[in-house]
This record gives sequence, C-alpha cells and structure tokens, in this order.
Amino acid sequence: MTDELLQLEKLCVRFPVRRGVLQRTVGWVHAVDGLDLSIAAGETVALVGESGCGKSTTALAAMGIVPAASGRVLVNGKDLTSSRGDELRTARRRMQMVFQDPTSSLNSRMTVGQIVVEPLIVHELVERDRQRERVGELLSTVGLGDDAIERFPHEFSGGQRQRIAIARALAAEPDVLICDEAIASLDVSVRAQVINLLTRLQSELGLSYLFISHDLAAVRHLAHRVMVMYLGKMMELTDNETLYSSPAHPYTKALLSAVPIPDPDLELARERVILAGDVPSPVSPPSGCVFRTRCPIAQDVCAEAVPEWRNVGGGSAGHWVACHFAEPPSSVTLRGTSIESRQRLG
Repeated sequence: MTDELLQLEKLCVRFPVRRGVLQRTVGWVHAVDGLDLSIAAGETVALVGESGCGKSTTALAAMGIVPAASGRVLVNGKDLTSSRGDELRTARRRMQMVFQDPTSSLNSRMTVGQIVVEPLIVHELVERDRQRERVGELLSTVGLGDDAIERFPHEFSGGQRQRIAIARALAAEPDVLICDEAIASLDVSVRAQVINLLTRLQSELGLSYLFISHDLAAVRHLAHRVMVMYLGKMMELTDNETLYSSPAHPYTKALLSAVPIPDPDLELARERVILAGDVPSPVSPPSGCVFRTRCPIAQDVCAEAVPEWRNVGGGSAGHWVACHFAEPPSSVTLRGTSIESRQRLG
C-alpha cells in the first residue's frame, strides 16, 4: 500500500493509422504522451483541456479499457499493466468509472436493480439474500428510493440516470472514482446537484476522484489539484487556488480567459486571450513544444527543444509547468482587474 491510491507513470497511449487494402500501419496517433499523475486518498485531481487533448483516453487507459503503449498504472501499489487474471480483477475493483452519457452507459434492457446488483455478483461482495437490501442502500446513498429498483433507466431524468451510474460504481466499494465528463450532458441545475452529491460522497466515504471536465467553473468548486493537458501532453499542474489566481502557462491563461464571469461590467472590461490557428494533428505533432504553433510568446527555442517539466515554485503542492518561459506571476491582471478578484466578485 502507498499514500497514492492511483499513480500514472510515464503513461503513453498510441492508436495506429491504417490505410490501403491490406490496412498497413502508416502512422500513429499520439493520444497520451508521457503523462505523470498521482492521486492521494480523499483527493480530487481534475484533468482539463480542449476536446481531443487526451483526457478521456487517459481515463480509459487508467481503467485498462485501452492498452497503454508504455508506462505504468498503479492502483494501491499494484501494477495494472502487468497484472493478469484474478490479480487484475481484484486491483480493478478498487477503481470504478462514471461515464459522460448515462443513457448509453446503462443497459436499457435491465432494471435499475439488475444494473446496480451486477458488481455485487461479479465481485462476490454480498450474499444472495442480502443483495436487494444492499441495492436499496446504494440507491439511498445517491438520493433515490427503493421504488427505483424495478424501473428501467428510460423512466428517469438525466440527473437521476447519472445517480444510478454512480450507485453502480459505488457497489464495487472503490477507492477511486474516475468521472469522465460526468456532468457535461446535464442541465445546469442538475449539474450542481451531482457536484454536491460527489462532494458529499467524498466526505462520507473518503473517495478519491479523477475528475475529467471542460467546465472550469465546476473544476474550481470540486478539485484540489488541476492538470492542464494539450495534444496528449502535460502543460501545467498545481493546486486549485494557484492555478486560478496565478496561471503560469500561456495555454492555461487562454483557457481561463474563456470562462464567463457573472458580472457584465467585468466581462466587458476584461481582455480575452485568443489562440491563433487550429489544434495540430496528433498524428504529426509539432516539434519541441506542441503548443508553440498557437502560443503568443513562442520563440525559436520552442521549435527546437521539448520544454522541461519543472517546478517554478508556489502552490501548496508545487507548481509544475512545461514551458521554456513560464514564470509564476503574483497575479494575472487584465485591464486592472485580476482573475482572483474577478472570480471572488463573481
């Protein structure tokens, strides 16, 4: 056992690009490239970035659904990438996943009771005569009643279906929940309810979360640390407060400038960071820094050398950045109003 429940070490995921009648491999999609991340007990680490940056692939690789090209996935010190058979099944039970769309992740032909009881049967966690009672307890934990047991997923709202998916994940008694855009398909009011549910479950059960989202407002509310990804690579990693008040990477600053501020005057006054061009192809990523083709401060060295993953200081757990020129600013000011003060006012 280690202090870190989940550890991703130099994780790389590649997908082959095949063409022709014989489907020869002509290239590789660099989906995740050298990712290092650890999650401690009771901690929430968020993965953020644009669509296609490798967030969901990281989650699937951590679960073993997608094979890793290299690197290791450790759960409670057990290496999932080299485990087989019963050892793999035991290790994977400690880590469960909540998917983005509960409509497609729940079997429409099964009742809620059948869906939630399945992990109990597969992992032999509860005696047969106690299974219905345990299902009722799990549904109660996520805010649903016993009357849901005999009903089907299509009879529930989107938020309720996501609660059912969470109950199914909790049935395996995991240490880590991987939430892959778990609130993205929900209405704003329902989204807040699910976030509050996840916060309560973490407090009551001591769960750890790998929270994948593009909703930076939700991430700020829920996460302890935040990692920013771009084109499969790590851009920045630090604690929540430091990232939002003093971002060091140009890409992080651009993401934060796109977050709406609930104050018309401040929203009109601030200066947005507009990135030029499109995201490069992951089949042939740029040399050096992968962000250099869109970076407003890029120089010649950015094309020649891959930036070192370094700690620029600050933050309760360090402030790690992959940028040749990143320095930890005391605050980020746009037309006289800092990000920290704007979000506090908002």
